Amino acid sequence: MKSEFSNKLKSAVQNQIPFVLFRKPDEKKVWMYVEDASESHRFLMHSFDSKVEKSISDANPIFLDLDEFDFEDELNLNSAPDTQPKTQSEYETLIRETIQEIKKSEIRKIVISRRNEIKNTGFNLLKSYKNLLNLHPQAWVYLWHHPGQETWMAATPELLLSQNGEEVKTVSLAGTRRPEVEWTEKEYDEQKIVTDFILENFTGIQNLEVHGPKTVQAGKFLHLKTFIAAQKAKDFDLKQVLENLHPTPAVCGLPKMEAFEFILNKEGYDRAFYAGYLGIEKDEQKEYFVNLRCAQIFKDKIWIYVGGGITADSDPEKEWLETELKSGTILNGLA
Repeated sequence: MKSEFSNKLKSAVQNQIPFVLFRKPDEKKVWMYVEDASESHRFLMHSFDSKVEKSISDANPIFLDLDEFDFEDELNLNSAPDTQPKTQSEYETLIRETIQEIKKSEIRKIVISRRNEIKNTGFNLLKSYKNLLNLHPQAWVYLWHHPGQETWMAATPELLLSQNGEEVKTVSLAGTRRPEVEWTEKEYDEQKIVTDFILENFTGIQNLEVHGPKTVQAGKFLHLKTFIAAQKAKDFDLKQVLENLHPTPAVCGLPKMEAFEFILNKEGYDRAFYAGYLGIEKDEQKEYFVNLRCAQIFKDKIWIYVGGGITADSDPEKEWLETELKSGTILNGLA
């Protein structure tokens, strides 16, 4: 099995064919899709602003046991565009502006993000990907490589939506803290905002079950997480539910459209696939995760995308520090 996996991977790398590697949460298999223009197994990437969707389809995807995954093939990467990331001062100024907007309007929360840029000093992506697999067993960990276009890698903890036959599931994941501090009303309020939004927009369902919020760990952080499950009703429309839920308050804000417009007008850069969603589609089995804890990889630079939920009670300096810590998900895995 390893030789078959290795040969398929090497062929994709050498022939510049798009491929994606992914491991589902709590599983021990690393899957690989290599583009062959079929539609039977599809891995998609959907942008934050919903203007771009790309996919890799493979009629015969292959998997390898996690313990056997050990590759070092060098990928052909693009050079990064010449842009400047926000400084701490610039980011904190934007946070203060966001807080003022929240205080004077009906907006309850806006998620403000930025790119943390580091030099690519020759990191091996496949070795780095293996590190992420080992460091984040409960995350959806993927490496997307589309030669000539883009390369992304992430260990995301947030399910957007899954459908397996008649069962549909989602989660509300919001509120972040380090293990050494306690939860505050800010985090619980942030969690409630996201949960209420999901319950209002989870349509075409029956037999709803809600459990939480519970404290869960993702890397070095703790989050508040509520588990939501239901059965499909006759009027269930998967595409409509995805459209209703994305972008959730966990990556955008609430009310959704007002927060979305503020982000597009004020954040000052294109999020691209960050805070969009990714997933796999096969017959009646579909699973989508929010693209968090992610990075875009270039030959000379690595862009790490990080952000945080801003409310009226946010502290600009603490928000900057939180984004610095979130960068560690990718930084700690680089090899």
